[in-house]
Order: sequence, then C-alpha cells, then structure tokens
Amino acid sequence: LTCTQMYRSHSYYRPGWRAMAGLLTACKRTCVCCFKVVQWIPVVFVSAVIIWGYYVYVFEMNISGKFPKPPGSPHLSIFISAMLILMAHLLLILQLVSYIRTIFTKHREIPDQFCLTDEQVETLEELIDGQAFLREVAANLPVHTLTKNGCVRYCDTCEVVKPDRCHHCSVCGRCILKMDHHCPWVNNCVGYSNYKFFVLFLFYTVVLLLYFCITGLYDFIRSWSDTLKEDRAAKFNVILCFFVCACFAVSIAPLLFFHLYLVMSNKCTLENLAAPITADGPDQKLFDRGVRGNLRQVFGRSCLLALLPVHTSE
Repeated sequence: LTCTQMYRSHSYYRPGWRAMAGLLTACKRTCVCCFKVVQWIPVVFVSAVIIWGYYVYVFEMNISGKFPKPPGSPHLSIFISAMLILMAHLLLILQLVSYIRTIFTKHREIPDQFCLTDEQVETLEELIDGQAFLREVAANLPVHTLTKNGCVRYCDTCEVVKPDRCHHCSVCGRCILKMDHHCPWVNNCVGYSNYKFFVLFLFYTVVLLLYFCITGLYDFIRSWSDTLKEDRAAKFNVILCFFVCACFAVSIAPLLFFHLYLVMSNKCTLENLAAPITADGPDQKLFDRGVRGNLRQVFGRSCLLALLPVHTSE
C-alpha cells in the first residue's frame, strides 16, 4: 500500500466516521451561533426598557395631554411639557451614545512588541520550563506586574507577554488592555478602549432615571386618584414605569459610585479584588497618580469633553 492508501484506510476516513465528524462539526457551529444570539438578549432587554420608558414619558405623560401640568392651564402645561421633553431628549441622547459606544467600540490590539514571533513560540513550546525564556523576552518590555507565583504573565492563547493591567477574556477570546470585567449587559468587555463610555453610560442612566422620577412624581401621584379620568392603560404605564425607574436607579447608583471610586483610585475591578503583584510584592497603589491624574487617565484633560461620549482617555 502506498502512503496515501494507508492514510485513507484509517478508521477516521471511513464513510461512517466522516459522517459523524461532519455532524459534530455542524452541531458545534450551531451551538456557537446560538451562544452568540443568546449573548445579545441582555442588550435587547435594556433597549426594550429604554424604548418603553421613552414612550411612557414622552407620549403618555406629556404629548397625549392626559396629564396636564398644571391642570386647567393649557398654555403653561404645553410649555412645561416641551421643556421636560427637551431635557429628557438631551439626557437620552447622551445615554444612548455612551451605551452604543460601550457596546461597539473595538478594543485596541496588543502592541507588537509584546507578541512573540513564531520562532519564539516554537522555542517556548519545546522547553519544559519556559519561564527563564519568558523572563529574557520580558526584560526589554515595560512590564512590572507578575503572577502570584512571581512568574512572567504570559497568555498561551494569544501568545503574548501580557502588558500591565492586561487580562485574557474567555468570552471575547482575546487579551484586553486594562480589562475591568466582561459585562453581559453590553455584550462586550469593559477595558481601556471603552471604560469612559461605560462610566458615562452608568452616570447618564442614573441621572435620567432620577429625572424621570422627580419630574414624573406629580403624574405618578395623580395616577392613584380615582377622580382622574385617564384610561387605565395610561395609569398602569405611568405607575409601573415609575416603580421600574426607581428600582433601577437604586440598583445602578451603587455601581456608579463604585466605578467612580475605581476611577479616582486608578484601579479596575480585578485589581480591587486582588492587588497587582510586582517583584516587591502586592501593591494596591501601584498605578495611583493622585485623584487629578487618575481622573485624567479616564476622562482626559479637557473639562468640556470629559462628560461627552468621545474618546479622551490617556
């Protein structure tokens, strides 16, 4: 038998095994596609809540005329509703742009100087203990953090020496610079490239929710009145939307304050859980540059652009 005949005579290449392998490959691809679809469910849910809240606040509470502000004064009511809608749209645009940029901002690639060449990868795979080789490679790189065992932080999947504050995300399947966490609500990792957008999204979400609760409190109280002649659907929407906004505001505000604390102390969530390790041991303040310097790293040096969803991080 020739080599080709012997190769094809292997059991894997018999018709039955080929069919089974094809079926397994198709099942794997189907599962991957289903997983990718499922990942977007939280984003769809958040988008649906925003659309529903927009409809209730703008159309039911202001445009429809079912909840005049104040009752008996149509011209003043129209003016107040117009101002409320204008401010709501401004906050909503800032929130939506921040949310969209958090979701769709592509993370920066790891700089080439941290990536091992094919020859270096082959050399590393041939070594039983590759730490000596990795230390030699990392000696010329600007890295200061180590693993818990004092080893060079190396990613076998991406084949890179990890820069400081860089971590591998198993969901995204790649290393993320200054990784904070993987957030299912945005279906993306939160890291260097989109951290400012994520914090602004939390900020404008809390502000928008509080704005709705404060400006909609009068209509919420009137919705409980039996003398009000609005239809039941409008009353139900206003009451439910008020409770939903209040609950979301109470739950998201602590998360916002936590990330503001991280920004001012120049830490990410992972570093807050476990201090970065250097040759001198763990150091919680390794990247601390003072409150002003820490704020600049995320929001940039321009006060005018700090609260706008544009990239100004240093």
